[in-house]
Amino acid sequence: MLSGIFLPAFFLLLVVSPGLAAWKGGEPERWGGMVILAMWALQSVGEFVLPSQYYAVDPVAFLTDVVGMLGFGIIALNARMVWPLWAAALQLLSLSAHFARWADLDIPAIVYALMRDGPTFVVMIALLIGTL
Repeated sequence: MLSGIFLPAFFLLLVVSPGLAAWKGGEPERWGGMVILAMWALQSVGEFVLPSQYYAVDPVAFLTDVVGMLGFGIIALNARMVWPLWAAALQLLSLSAHFARWADLDIPAIVYALMRDGPTFVVMIALLIGTL
């Protein structure tokens, strides 16, 4: 049921957020949109090699979150704006989900899924707010 609500919203944000950043945003927003699209492309291609899993650490999602953390971290260090700090912090939360899963395999799969995917959803909202 939740995927029925959040999946269309995710893909809408995936189109609108980087698209608006490329159209109306400054240089940090355009770079942020490229980071989002790079994360999506990496995750999409990685799904063919290693399908997503929530019962163990997902290496493709881990790599995607590392790319997001580094990308938004570099943007945050070079831009004089607040939204890249939010994005980097949210990606750090998403990255920490993988370490939590690695440290304790008893975490329910739904908790790992929300910890892993939820912050990236909010990063796209932060990019949208930063662009506007």
